[in-house]
Amino acid sequence: MEAARYWLPRALGLFSFLWFAVIAAPTFYWLDSAELTAGAVGLGSPHPSGFPLYMMLAKAASFLPVGDLAFRVNLLSAVCGACAVGGVSRLVLVLGREDWATIAGAAGAGGVVCFSLLFARQATIADVYAPTAALIVLTISLFERVASGGNARAGLSLAWASGLGFAVHPEFRMLMGLPIVALLCLRAYRGARWPLLAPGLAMFAAMGSYLYLPVRSATGRIAAIDWGHPNTLGGAWSHATGAHVQGAAEDHSMSMTRELVSHDVSTFVGQILDYVGILAVLAGLIGMVILIVERRTRWVGAAIGMVIVLDVLYASWIHPIGLTNLHNGVPLGLALSICAGVAIATLARSAGAAAPYLGAVAAIAMIVPQALMSAAAFPSSGELPREYSESVLHAAPVGALVLSQSRSLSGGAVYLQTVEGARPDVGWLVAPRLTDVRRVAHVLGSTTPSPVVDANESTVFAQWKLGRPVLWEPGTTSLPPDAALHYGAQLPQDVAESPPGAFVGRLVDAGQGTAPSATALATLGHLFGSSKARDPAARWVLATSLSHLGSAALAHSEDARAEAFLRTALDLRPGDAGALETLGVVYSRSGHVKAAAKVSEQALESEPNRPVALVNAARYRLALGDLESAARHAKRALAVAPKFADSWTIAGRIDLASGNRDRARSRLQAALAIEPGHREAQQALAAIEDGR
Repeated sequence: MEAARYWLPRALGLFSFLWFAVIAAPTFYWLDSAELTAGAVGLGSPHPSGFPLYMMLAKAASFLPVGDLAFRVNLLSAVCGACAVGGVSRLVLVLGREDWATIAGAAGAGGVVCFSLLFARQATIADVYAPTAALIVLTISLFERVASGGNARAGLSLAWASGLGFAVHPEFRMLMGLPIVALLCLRAYRGARWPLLAPGLAMFAAMGSYLYLPVRSATGRIAAIDWGHPNTLGGAWSHATGAHVQGAAEDHSMSMTRELVSHDVSTFVGQILDYVGILAVLAGLIGMVILIVERRTRWVGAAIGMVIVLDVLYASWIHPIGLTNLHNGVPLGLALSICAGVAIATLARSAGAAAPYLGAVAAIAMIVPQALMSAAAFPSSGELPREYSESVLHAAPVGALVLSQSRSLSGGAVYLQTVEGARPDVGWLVAPRLTDVRRVAHVLGSTTPSPVVDANESTVFAQWKLGRPVLWEPGTTSLPPDAALHYGAQLPQDVAESPPGAFVGRLVDAGQGTAPSATALATLGHLFGSSKARDPAARWVLATSLSHLGSAALAHSEDARAEAFLRTALDLRPGDAGALETLGVVYSRSGHVKAAAKVSEQALESEPNRPVALVNAARYRLALGDLESAARHAKRALAVAPKFADSWTIAGRIDLASGNRDRARSRLQAALAIEPGHREAQQALAAIEDGR
């Protein structure tokens, strides 16, 4: 028994590291991974909240003499993931009894974390979630020790670990802050003096880590990876609290709209059930109750329960955007796994002499489905993220300027240029950072930076007008009015002999844009789907890029080309809401209103709160004379997007068609109050005033 309790967490940790290392991404990954890797290797300042402790740890990992630099940073997540797995197993052993039922529960808890697709994803790429998970498990372990009467050494270790956690990810503060403060107050109330030192020690650890940001920014050596330039203490504070990006998703984050919140909660719960397992979730909820009821474990049970509740709140209300890329739910998965291990041990113990066998069966029943799911649904993107960004640098003419929209393409370019020195003649601007005057001036080679007033006209578009080649990734930033995209350089006809490219186009005069044929696009989609884009994240990135290309083609009346892009996106990712939404517009413009309504409603099956899809579906149903369905879509559009003028306009038009002129007038006036020049609202209001 003693040997089993000693070796089980260590064996699980070692196995987990080997497992994570084997399936780790061979280079940088999608989304923020490449940016964080570039920031780590160059000791830069990534997007808020800066993640200073992660930057320093990842820099140390980059010195490992194995693989390329990005793979070395990925191994840091593997190490942290292994520590979290071993820590979860050890916590179950501490919270349980010294019997074989607890051994089975600890093995089951560690196995669920190891094989959970939700956790394994973060333990195999460069990101902050695996280190955060390791610190959460360490903090809960120290919390349990202090709550059980631990001495000053344990308490001050808890304070130090808490301070380091604050410097890894802001979610740590939310999840662990209140339980730790409550425990320190209790120990101080009972006469301990060390809790008086704990806040200062935690602050010292956190502030000492965050000093990294202004110190590195002040050197002036990290221009390409110096997000926000936090070169003063005030700037570092603003960066750490995320003031630079607050409001970017304010219509969705912390929404008070019932439809949005209920959908996000149900989406998050569905993800947890899929990626942790329904048996582990049910056992975890039972285990949480067991921990809280038992006097010896009441405090740690309450802390773990708070992690569960607060992580649901964070994932589904505060940061719902993370639901699309498996960023949310890691702390919840850890907490449920700990509680599930306790539940297995407690329930199996009721079987008497058969307890070890019953516990082992329950543990296997939790682990095997997750292991099978991970084996089937965890294909790596391989080198595709690198090829995706490299293709743009490869296709860019000498001295070109590139404007990217997506985090995947932008981060990959930053890595290739800053870490590997690729194509220093190419200037790369990121659309969300166009207001960073210093960065724009650095890229454009200007010695006297001027404020950026309009991202299109004053930076990228102005450079194109001056004759500089410009590559443009369609997305949130619209194309210049007298420019179109030439796609051929990035989507070659002979895709079998050319590397797959990122979906960007070169600006040309309007009317001169060219695109590959629908056959070539279908071939490209087959290439990605059959060999390189089995990873769901890759499919999401590629389908989104193709959908944006479709929108750009549609904006320049290239309907056939837009449809080709959109159908390829749907081949890669069936049910992609963005592609279906835009395809509905293509159908409506060709007079196929019934088909437009159908695909718009298919988009709403995937994402029921897309404002444009709701408005479009209402518009198409109104054209078909289906006032009931149109009114249902318009009502939801008003609920989820009350600041969207089109929501009020379509609702007013439906009222007008139903004969309710007074309400129609009120809603159309509301649309004009939001957008005074809204043509559709003006026309409908004029029809009311004319008595039509």
